[in-house]
Amino acid sequence: MTEKKLTARERNARAVAEMADTVMRDTRWDWMRTRGARRGIVALMIALLVAMPVAWLTLPALAALGVVGLAAVGWWALRMSVRVVADLPDEFLDERQARVRDRAYLDAYKWFASLTLLAATVALIWFVIVSEDDLVTIELSWGGAMAIFWAFEGLALALPSIVLALHEPDRT
Repeated sequence: MTEKKLTARERNARAVAEMADTVMRDTRWDWMRTRGARRGIVALMIALLVAMPVAWLTLPALAALGVVGLAAVGWWALRMSVRVVADLPDEFLDERQARVRDRAYLDAYKWFASLTLLAATVALIWFVIVSEDDLVTIELSWGGAMAIFWAFEGLALALPSIVLALHEPDRT
């Protein structure tokens, strides 16, 4: 009997299911799942989120990309510390985990929106202070564009897991 060839969507669904099962059963990273370890990982991730735009503004592009790579490793550790609960679809979570994930996303959205509005407010105040005749010319370098991009990209990706890591007790 011939086996039906899987579509890309089916292969992806199967890969997600296998990954979810592996992560939920994996005990190798239990040392990262204590409250203290998660707080340390969150502190490291926040430091890396600050370091990424600073690196793009002050270092050569290759070095700044290295900082982005370090942030990716930090994000991986953060996700493993919460068993990727923030990233899994509903069908791989029990009811408690789904509620916790949804609450984490709501809190992360509030933080992201607040930080974005704070950045926009600072930019608007800067515009009012330096503008002459309501006109300002902004020159944005490649490093500046990358600093802005990676700051918001990093926040968007990491905040749900950060919120989850800070709010969950040791039983993740």
